[in-house]
Amino acid sequence: MPGAISQTTSVCVLTVAMSLMPHLLQAQESAAGPRVAAAPQQAAGRPPLTPAEAAALDRLLAAWEQRSGAVNTWTCRFYKWEYTAWSPAGENGDRLAFSESSGELKYAAPDKGLYRVRESRQWNPENRRYESIAGDAGEHWVCNGTSIFEFRHAERQLKETVLPPEMQGKAISDGPLPFVFGAKAETLKQRYAMRLITPPGVNDQVWLEAIPRWQADAANFSRVELILQARDLMPFAMQIYKPGGQDRDVYQFDPKTSLIDKGLDMLRDFSKPITPLGYTFVKEDLPAAGTAQPAPR
Repeated sequence: MPGAISQTTSVCVLTVAMSLMPHLLQAQESAAGPRVAAAPQQAAGRPPLTPAEAAALDRLLAAWEQRSGAVNTWTCRFYKWEYTAWSPAGENGDRLAFSESSGELKYAAPDKGLYRVRESRQWNPENRRYESIAGDAGEHWVCNGTSIFEFRHAERQLKETVLPPEMQGKAISDGPLPFVFGAKAETLKQRYAMRLITPPGVNDQVWLEAIPRWQADAANFSRVELILQARDLMPFAMQIYKPGGQDRDVYQFDPKTSLIDKGLDMLRDFSKPITPLGYTFVKEDLPAAGTAQPAPR
């Protein structure tokens, strides 16, 4: 689904979407974002996986595929922290989030999803505090399996992108970040150089690093780190590093609001949205996908 909703999709992917750090704290933590230890860094020319590491990765991916394949519907509240060049410095000199937001994710197998930011706050350098962003300006999109509906608040548009036949029925699992819905072990290994990076002593989570192999993925992110809950292999947190710098988005999926196979209204949640008053409805077809190109190394 590259290009269909640009960086919006890489947010969750529906991703989960889709930072990884040890114990990404409580959802109510301050706008500074989760205070967690840094994940182990991998050198650009890092060595290949050992046979034991490759076997452990294969076991995880197989178990993860089986688990995600058994989920019919999922709804969850998420929290997001964005770190940019405009991020403020904390008392200890550490980089804090430039903005924070919260919202909801909804998914129905195999190809329906909803991503909506409900509340946002942004750092005001003049007042040196986080301030609420007024109005309904958060990212919001819905996929019903045949089209993606995206609210473009800046342009005051509701845009429908019609998916080509070859993408219908799998647009979410084959999207830019198939780390949350319908993860397929072989597809993941083809698209990403992956390795386990779980810190020593962490037993209730599984940490996974993914480097894109395809150019279309590399255009959206340079690296993704994902934390799965060890007990059920459901996503707990995700950190997405942007290309060409240190900017990153951090997501936490709140386990207290996670509902699997319940709590969704299939007709209401994934139907074509109503065009808001003052907005223009725009419709276009998404061109058929071409051959994926490997990312430069």
